Amino acid sequence: MSVRTRFTVTVVTIVAVTVILFATLSIVALDRALRTGFHDRLRTDAQTIAAAVDVHNGAIAVDPGDLRALAWLHADTPFVVFRNDGTVAAGNAPPVDTRGFESAAVAVVRDNREYGHVVVWQSSLWIAEFDRDAGLVSLAVGALLIASSVIASRRVARRVLAPLSNIASLAERIESHDLSARLHADGRDELARLCASFDRMLDRLEAAFSRERRFVADASHELRAPLAVLRAETDLALRRDRTAPEYRAALASVEREAARLEELIDELLAAARAEVEAREQQAIDAADLLRGVGERVRPAAATRAMAVIVESQPHVVARANRASLERALLAIVHNAIAYGRAGGTITLRGARNGAGVTFAVADDGPGFSPEALTHATERFWRGDSARTRGGTGLGLAIARTIVEANRGRLELNNGADGGALVTITLAPAT
Repeated sequence: MSVRTRFTVTVVTIVAVTVILFATLSIVALDRALRTGFHDRLRTDAQTIAAAVDVHNGAIAVDPGDLRALAWLHADTPFVVFRNDGTVAAGNAPPVDTRGFESAAVAVVRDNREYGHVVVWQSSLWIAEFDRDAGLVSLAVGALLIASSVIASRRVARRVLAPLSNIASLAERIESHDLSARLHADGRDELARLCASFDRMLDRLEAAFSRERRFVADASHELRAPLAVLRAETDLALRRDRTAPEYRAALASVEREAARLEELIDELLAAARAEVEAREQQAIDAADLLRGVGERVRPAAATRAMAVIVESQPHVVARANRASLERALLAIVHNAIAYGRAGGTITLRGARNGAGVTFAVADDGPGFSPEALTHATERFWRGDSARTRGGTGLGLAIARTIVEANRGRLELNNGADGGALVTITLAPAT
């Protein structure tokens, strides 16, 4: 059963139950009110007749004039006056079959002594007829209300659930290679916000698919180059006998390309592991982490005569996965070593900044180009200077992936005095 049908059935059921309860309670209340009022009127008539009865010598006496006056005043209300011995003093005998009649009896009392009683009666069939007519009217009105509720609920359901129907239709049309369709819902209600959230989700999915397609294409290109060199070197070595130096040169080329392949694969695996590792987070002391990173990169920095300085405020603690965050910092520092000024300085800083903890890596080299500030964290992107130095183009991209997996933010800037500045912002440990 569709949501629209369930909504219609629910609304109609509620309306039907409400109509039945209201009609039943109304008819019961009206019936009780009518019967109470009818009985009170009969009792009033009986009291009037009892007051008009005379008592002479200890017995009830009703003269003809009083009877004519009572008959005129209460023409539609038969009555009978009984003496204490049960004989009829005046009036008509009551009906033998009392079904369909309502009666009231009042004692004839004089000086605190009872001399008989008056009984009046009248048909109450009109009340039953009223109840039946009211039931028929309620039935007709209820049927009209139920029919109206069916029409109204279906229109309301169609209008309210239209965005959901659009979402379902759009989801059925979407394929992995085409995520460009959007709902573009207007309004500020819950369904409009749902549609807007769905559109934002599609934006993220489209961007993710686009990044993955670029990644696959770039990875294929990057992996194909060393494989082509390996294939060419082995083919040339196998075509004819070569001298020992020629074999050594071929094997050296194969070794270089194998090392490049291994580096590429390791970095791709590091990027793939980032989100899994980030699920296990710890409290990380910034000073301790930066000192460890500094010690690990000093040998590499020494090859370019670069100094590594660690500056960190005390008691600065971030929350992240230590192993993955250290890998991200190492990738950033190695990037600074590769492209910073030879003989320069690399500074590692840790500080509490507002509501977050920042890790900064700064060098005094030429800094980022405008194009690099925009694209340097994209996978396999390399500027012209990077191409001359080699590299995979994955270092800063992996660092960004790791930082974002730890719910942080990575920013590229140039320092006020020149040089590249890479900043990682993470949540503090509570």
